Amino acid sequence: QLAVRLRAVSGADQFAKIKALIQDMIERLESEAEADAKKKAYCDTELSESEAKKADKTAEIEKLTTQIDKMSARSATLKEEVAELQHELAELAKSQADMDKIRAEEKALYG
Repeated sequence: QLAVRLRAVSGADQFAKIKALIQDMIERLESEAEADAKKKAYCDTELSESEAKKADKTAEIEKLTTQIDKMSARSATLKEEVAELQHELAELAKSQADMDKIRAEEKALYG
């Protein structure tokens, strides 16, 4: 019976060690799970902030693109107006030169 009791005590001792190891593993896994949960929460927060910033930047890009398109159209209109005014100025200059020539000829004839 003594041998049986020694085996039972040493067997119980072995199970206590196994239970302690299992308990340590559980505690470590719970600690790792908590750390993972914190990391996930941080990542979720950063991701949502990044998505919000991206949406803001996309809206700003669209707004600026619209402004660029409007200004490009205005620039094209102004270039057309400048070309038309230059053409009119050239005609005025030619007309002025013709009138100056006619006056000079009349002055030479009557002067």
